[in-house]
Amino acid sequence: MLYVTVKKLSDTADLITQAEELALAGKLDEALRAYDAAIAADCTDPLAWVGKASVLKAKGMYTESAKCFIAARAGISSENFAGEDAEKMAAFVSMLHVLQAEALLYAEKPNEALVVLDEADQLRLPDAASLVVRGQAFVQKKAYEDAGNCFYRAEEWCNANEDSMLTQVWFCKVNLAKESGGILAPPYAAEMYEKRRGFKQPKGDFTELLERANNLRTAGLMYDALRYYDAAIEADPSQAASTLFMKGVVFEQLRRSAEALDCYSEALKNNPEPGDEFRIRTRWAALRATRENSF
Repeated sequence: MLYVTVKKLSDTADLITQAEELALAGKLDEALRAYDAAIAADCTDPLAWVGKASVLKAKGMYTESAKCFIAARAGISSENFAGEDAEKMAAFVSMLHVLQAEALLYAEKPNEALVVLDEADQLRLPDAASLVVRGQAFVQKKAYEDAGNCFYRAEEWCNANEDSMLTQVWFCKVNLAKESGGILAPPYAAEMYEKRRGFKQPKGDFTELLERANNLRTAGLMYDALRYYDAAIEADPSQAASTLFMKGVVFEQLRRSAEALDCYSEALKNNPEPGDEFRIRTRWAALRATRENSF
């Protein structure tokens, strides 16, 4: 009996390896048949189902791909969640949920994807991958504020865990800013900025920090821009007047007029150049008049 079991496992592993090689060679139909053979040999092997899902995804069969992850989880016994490996197994099963949700997004089924992600989050706290996929689901639903909150939470997670997904998270933020009208400033980004948490400390000299801040403002990542303006002021306090002015402009774009006026007032106290002083006073006066007229 032991010999039969070992041989069965060996056959399944060989078939999965063969299927992987065929998929890498671009022979998707042959790879699919090999995965089906592996599943026939042992339908409880999650790796066979995950491999089949990847091939179906490559063939554009997204709904069918998503169903494979359900089958992959079905073969995992509750006994696997006991003992020392319980945490690892929870992470693995959570990942299967996230991959299923991603496939559902390719099938343009964001509501179903969100349900699956909720199931994943019941197994363990969401990681960057889960948060990014959730954010992309909200993007499909045009719930841009919710999407932005997810992407900033993902960034916070990446920074806390030194995760390599950070670059992908930034691409998500930039693309969301473009899609949502040019400005991305969700409540969670504001909270991270106010509490000075979740971000990496900006690095560079004054010129580098100011250039980065201006680029972030142009990209619509307002609270990221504010962080870099703050860092630029710390790097060279002698340039505070012009930098505080730019902070004020960002706060105006965020419709936070009280903070904008504070920045303009502080800028005027920091001995701005004559040309800058006129520009700051003009902006300060216009904003103050607007606020007074609104009351």
